[in-house]
Amino acid sequence: MKKIIFIALVALLTQTGCEKFLTENPRSITTPENAYNTPEDWQKTLNAAYGAMQRLFVGKYTITLGEFGTDEVEPYDLGWAAYSELKMYTFNAGHPFFQDHYRVAYEGVKRANAVIDMPSGVVDASTHNLMVAQAKFLRAIYYFDLVRMYGGVPLWVKSSIDGEIMKPRATADEVYTLITQDMKDAESVLPPTWSNAGDKGRATSHAASAFLARIYLQWGKPAEALPYCNKLSGKFHLYDNYKDIFNPKNKNAEYENIFEVQFRHSGSWGLEGSIQHSYWGPRGVGGPTNFGGWGGFGATQYVYDSYENSDRRKSAFFLTTFNGVTQSPPCNNKFWDAENGNVIEDDNLNFILIRYADVLLMKAEALNAIKDNTNAKYDALNEVRRRANIAEITAANNLTEEQFAEVVLQERLHELCFEHLRRFDLIRFGKLKQYLKDRMGITIQDYHTLYPLPQAALDANTAIPENNPGY
Repeated sequence: MKKIIFIALVALLTQTGCEKFLTENPRSITTPENAYNTPEDWQKTLNAAYGAMQRLFVGKYTITLGEFGTDEVEPYDLGWAAYSELKMYTFNAGHPFFQDHYRVAYEGVKRANAVIDMPSGVVDASTHNLMVAQAKFLRAIYYFDLVRMYGGVPLWVKSSIDGEIMKPRATADEVYTLITQDMKDAESVLPPTWSNAGDKGRATSHAASAFLARIYLQWGKPAEALPYCNKLSGKFHLYDNYKDIFNPKNKNAEYENIFEVQFRHSGSWGLEGSIQHSYWGPRGVGGPTNFGGWGGFGATQYVYDSYENSDRRKSAFFLTTFNGVTQSPPCNNKFWDAENGNVIEDDNLNFILIRYADVLLMKAEALNAIKDNTNAKYDALNEVRRRANIAEITAANNLTEEQFAEVVLQERLHELCFEHLRRFDLIRFGKLKQYLKDRMGITIQDYHTLYPLPQAALDANTAIPENNPGY
């Protein structure tokens, strides 16, 4: 069968972001005749499937799609139409950020599919199973990002393209069914941790459990999410110091952070480092030199003002001044590489894709949604609140189910701000339209809970006759 050939494989392998398992020396030319003949070839292919996460979650354009158009983050350069359209919901299917995101996500799917279809006998059976499990984990990640952005999308699940070039959309439920099965398959095979230091950062069974909780909640199935939250009880902990969560020195420590997208400072702009320090940094300080930032986007005034003054996260996550320059609104102080952040787009920060504080808040959310009448939801919520030095919520507060859900949603904002979750949280809780109106003065329509499929994708796939409603 004709196999998909990775057009960008060589380029990506030279700029993947971990000094351990993502560091490769690829062939200068990869062709159908010389590709994938040895175990090393297949390992490079798997590493390329990991590498696509870098652009999907911390790319110059894709970094904004889970953040803009919320009460949490806004662009400061409204002169750029691509930014202002996302903030004000005046975008259409031709917006270049959607096209970039869609293409990168499917590139990740394509690479994962190649490994899933890897022929037996190339590597030993145990290694083969581990590689396929990692690829299924990654395919689930990519399809999850697609379905929560656009709803139902075409499902390519084979590396063969024979007869599948034009493919209709699956329903959202069909996509969720695939990704939950992929994650379950991965969870059953992957180790809870990798013993070899060079493998740290790979997918684990714990990471699969955490993502199953997240996926089921976004799918509207809290009862199914809860067991996966419970599986992680006692396996991870909360750092006492908030800065330890994001400190590059704690990469892949598996203390609070469950799964991280890998980056490394490489000493040169645009290679293996992350752009987080540069793009989230303070404004008016001359760009990302002297440990400053471009300040292209950041916190809304609302999110900063919504913290209690006693909340430790208010000072840990925000800067009100930098080098004598007032930051109004205060800028994001989470993604800060004090050692390497002075190099443009080359900081040493991994992107924390999921961490234990998130799991605790998902557990509180799920327990509340299934009307659990024990103290378990308060215990999960208060573990996060105690670290923040704010008052606990108990049964004595006599909150209704809806009121408790509001507390959890606000706690997620305060704990997980800037971690690419706010838009999807607001959609899941049914608050996107209301909060944008009340807090940002922006009026949107019900259909805005989904982005439009990129026009380029529709033009290339005649099996999709029309876009999402409203577009």
